[in-house]
Amino acid sequence: MNTGDRVKLVSDVLQRHSRSIPAYMGYTTAQFRWRDLLRSLEGKTGVVTRVFPNSTHVNVNFDGVMIGINHTELETV
Repeated sequence: MNTGDRVKLVSDVLQRHSRSIPAYMGYTTAQFRWRDLLRSLEGKTGVVTRVFPNSTHVNVNFDGVMIGINHTELETV
């Protein structure tokens, strides 16, 4: 993944997000907000604005909404 690439969230990003939280921990308020943000970005196209060296994380701009996310949660369009 490179700066300037056009991307969108993978189709199962919300399922992957929910699986990353152990059931016994429950959801925190911040995790609910992150889930809601991911849901609002579903189907939208964003642009990679920064790729972090030695990391799997990138920054993506979805029409003014900036997020940092693991590149495995994105697919190139």
